[in-house]
Amino acid sequence: MSVKPGALAILLLLVLSPFEAHALVWPDVPERVERGLRSTDLTARRQAARELTTLGRERAEPLILRALEDADLDVRLAAAQAAMSLRLPSAAEVVLAWLGDREPRARLAACELAKAAPSPRAVPQLARALGDADPQVRAAAADALGSHGSEDAVAPLLGKLDDPSPPVRVQLARALARLGDRRAVVPLVGKDSVPEVRQAVVRSLGALGDPRATQALVIALRDANNDVRVEALAALGILRGDAAVNAIASLLGDRTTVVRQAAFSALGRIASPAAVSALLALVGLGEDAAVTLDRTPVRDALIAAGAGGGAAESALLPLLERSPSPAAATSAAVILGELKATAAERGLVAGLRRGTVPLPAALRGLAGCGTSASVAVVLEFVADENPAARAEALKTAALLLDPEKPDGRAVEPLTAALRGGRLAPSERAAVVQLLGRTGASRAANALVPLLQAKDTTLRLAALDALAAVGPSAARAEGVSGQKGPEAALDECLDDRSAEVRLHAGMALARVGGALARELLFKRLESSDETDRFAVLHALGGIMARAPSEAAVGRLERALELAPGPERDALIEVLASVPLASASALVVAQARGAASDRSTAVAALAVRARTSRPAADPLAEVRAQAAWAVGTQGNTAALPALAALATHADAALATNATAAVGRLAAAVKRGGGTPGAAGAVLCARVTDTRGYVRTNALVGLAEIGLTCPDGARVRKVLAEDPSEDARLAAVALVRGTSGPEDRAALERCASQERSGAVAARCREALTTGGPARTAPPASLRPSAVTVYVGQEGSAVPRPLAPYALRYTNGYIRAGVADRRGAVVDPEAPSGWVELRKPLGAR
Repeated sequence: MSVKPGALAILLLLVLSPFEAHALVWPDVPERVERGLRSTDLTARRQAARELTTLGRERAEPLILRALEDADLDVRLAAAQAAMSLRLPSAAEVVLAWLGDREPRARLAACELAKAAPSPRAVPQLARALGDADPQVRAAAADALGSHGSEDAVAPLLGKLDDPSPPVRVQLARALARLGDRRAVVPLVGKDSVPEVRQAVVRSLGALGDPRATQALVIALRDANNDVRVEALAALGILRGDAAVNAIASLLGDRTTVVRQAAFSALGRIASPAAVSALLALVGLGEDAAVTLDRTPVRDALIAAGAGGGAAESALLPLLERSPSPAAATSAAVILGELKATAAERGLVAGLRRGTVPLPAALRGLAGCGTSASVAVVLEFVADENPAARAEALKTAALLLDPEKPDGRAVEPLTAALRGGRLAPSERAAVVQLLGRTGASRAANALVPLLQAKDTTLRLAALDALAAVGPSAARAEGVSGQKGPEAALDECLDDRSAEVRLHAGMALARVGGALARELLFKRLESSDETDRFAVLHALGGIMARAPSEAAVGRLERALELAPGPERDALIEVLASVPLASASALVVAQARGAASDRSTAVAALAVRARTSRPAADPLAEVRAQAAWAVGTQGNTAALPALAALATHADAALATNATAAVGRLAAAVKRGGGTPGAAGAVLCARVTDTRGYVRTNALVGLAEIGLTCPDGARVRKVLAEDPSEDARLAAVALVRGTSGPEDRAALERCASQERSGAVAARCREALTTGGPARTAPPASLRPSAVTVYVGQEGSAVPRPLAPYALRYTNGYIRAGVADRRGAVVDPEAPSGWVELRKPLGAR
């Protein structure tokens, strides 16, 4: 088959071409639900209404609108719940009339739906509902108004701050904070008799970000309720109220732990010279007096202050030379390391030599501040008599050594440490891994004998270390009487441990050349029992680096006879070979049997080229194609992808949305402009499917664009049920400089329920500017095969649905192949995490 350069775009684009939508429901379900809603049997109508959420937005919307008019309240409430799940603005318009209903449950549902699907027309009706006789309805109306982002909602909320119900007053304060209108500051300041209300007011004052609230917050520091004092401290930190430093510092010795820790945190966020000075006075004292590497409040606060550009770094450097105590020197080293203060590298080494900085602390500091210049110093202590020093030396050396920058100087010290008798088994394994991180070919001479070690952990460490050294390991001069790395690794494929065989295959994929390729083909073509999947994984890596036409022919013959799971593995191997003949074989599978197409299309992403095929009728194949188009960088596919981003099939829409963002980013990196991609992604920010919303937000952050309606993204950050979507929203919000965006980040930092999201918000507040989404140049994309298992089991599940989250935040969805595997020939560097698959409960 002839292969035309540049034609893969045609294959994948046509695989993606429009086809009849396939929602993940049985064809008869919508008809059955519709019949149920028309039934005169009340039980049947209620059951049908409860099933509305299973239909998807497009099919469910007309049925929901019909059910909202039902005579039975329970049917209407079930329809309203479905509308909330699907965020239907059309339904919100209908239920506004319910705000005058005699039944409180109906009025409450109307408020909740108005919050889920905001509409400017709802503000006047919700404002009237603030006077409802039922306090639950009043609180829900306030909550809904806070979500609308309309300045017209501020006056009605302010007019009800004296509501007789404390829970309603709490909700009013929260709603005003979400609206971010500073007109609310003065009316909010006041003395409420209920601690919960005072706490909510103080929190809202901080979120509004107006310095006029500082004095009221300082007064709140003397509140009789500790929760109020903690909230006041958090608010002052948000406001960066330098005028409040003395009042906050007076609480650093408070007897209540949470108040004391909140005071430290507030000073760290203020980060002014006065705040840093107050914190420095407590370095090495009180809770910071123990000479350990554990976190302490003062260390955390100074790290936060230093990250925010405060004076912490310059003030701590002298403590490395002349410190009042070992505890103070320890804190200085730990903090400077966390701040990555490279100016401290010399001081840490000098302090270590003089003994003014305890050894473990100096090593911990060098983990953050050190460069390759410090490697020799750190390696002196990998076999130190102090276990704590050994642990820190091993961790620090792992950070400072980079296999991409070979450093043969480290081989002898590490080999000597292995020969000593001081290391525990886990430490020996860590030293072996460090030999791999040297990237030096002669490290292979020390690693090969360890492949026969009795300790499985040590064998695995040696295999991984050889993989880290890479192809240069096969070029090692070798030791007389010792097998070469390729032969030794091939022998490991006979190990009784499946884990050892897997790691041996991965190591051969990185190390092996022509010799290993021949040894592997002998295994593949022999009738002897062998771990064929480990062999094929190794062949894929070798063939990518050392391709051979003869070897492609041998793979083709193997493909003709291979059963289903092995066919998928062989297709993956062929796709990795940079030869036209191999690409043509994979293309043939992409146009062949349905059972082969999904794997072939996913594996095609980078190498293959072909001529025009017919559109694929299987949504799961098109979902793989959508992801592959994003990998390939074919900008001509953008219109097709934009259409598929709205597709009823959730996996296809998820991958198409990601592809739009990835293609737009490729255009931008090439010096072009993303064009219409921004509008496509902004439209998907309100998609009812969490993974689609996540990919839209990640794409917008990657190309550095914001949506015209910034409130839409801030709403995701504040309320989205998907943690991944909220994480992605942080990256987008941090790239803007508006006061509303900063207030949203402040609220997230103090109120977010997920620690990961809250930490990202705090980072955004201290570092500012758009998030870095592109990986460093040294972190190149690489081929990855992910096996999809079930929780509690290590056995892959063939044809299992999956969702993967990549380091850059994108979500990929689909169905695993017949091995239970997912192929990505060019995954971004970093972690890949399995997420709950689409449709899972």
